[in-house]
Amino acid sequence: MNRTARPLLVCLLAVLLTACDAFDAPSSEQLTPMPDNVPETPQYRTADDVVTALKQGGVDCAVLRRRAGGLDCRARIDGAWVENEIQVLDPEEFSRNEVGDSIASWRTSGNTVVAAGNWFIRVLPNGTPAYSEEIAEAVDAVVLPPLYHLPSIPKTPRYESVDALADALDESVGCTRRKKSSGELSCSTKAAETRPCGASGDGRDAGLRLHASAAARDDYLRLLLSDDHAPHHLVTAGNWTIQFCDTAIGQEAARRLGGVVVEHTAGAGTQSPMSSRADRAAAVNSPTRSESRATSTA
Repeated sequence: MNRTARPLLVCLLAVLLTACDAFDAPSSEQLTPMPDNVPETPQYRTADDVVTALKQGGVDCAVLRRRAGGLDCRARIDGAWVENEIQVLDPEEFSRNEVGDSIASWRTSGNTVVAAGNWFIRVLPNGTPAYSEEIAEAVDAVVLPPLYHLPSIPKTPRYESVDALADALDESVGCTRRKKSSGELSCSTKAAETRPCGASGDGRDAGLRLHASAAARDDYLRLLLSDDHAPHHLVTAGNWTIQFCDTAIGQEAARRLGGVVVEHTAGAGTQSPMSSRADRAAAVNSPTRSESRATSTA
């Protein structure tokens, strides 16, 4: 009896040790790190603390439901009902890069996320970036767009100022009636008279912008691509982007400026991430189900 018990005990220990290894936290090399532009503060202990911060920032968010590590709340922004899925990860249990890995799993699944410190928010409807930007401003966070694939973007030409970019555009497809606002210069191309841009309402059909880095440029492009409501015809290279209302003008400008066209596909959809250790531990709700709840209550 004792002769058979010892080998059985050894086998049992081997099985238990193997099982334990399977649940070890991933190494730092396996994690997608937190983006550099995400501030380390503010940090919050609970999702209710985030709701309080939202209220202090001018967004009154009524709690709808609670779940492990988070809650969902509803607020009105610009006359529309918006649902916020808030997730807080304990910094004593999860490293900053584990929080970043959880955020990356959401972004890879086609979601825009508002993030700072040890927490993040998915704002619904997710296909309207302006809502995420309003929430981010209220709680001193940043907006992280979906990690959509982008084409290979030329490193040049680069421009010292948005006016220099406008001059180059003027030589290619026109850029008259220039107007600056919120970091962007808008103007009218040669297509504005025959094919006016309905969104602008003032006849200007091109929006020009410079970016501090390639990462900032790519985030801006991806945020535009996440917008379900407006088809953007985007051209980019170096440190600049231009939005056009007209497809043909955008293609001509890309050829003459040495840029590349970035295709916009509205309504790309989202998937449930549920891949990182932080997501599994927090038992985050499926975004597809939450999206349908937000739509039905709006």
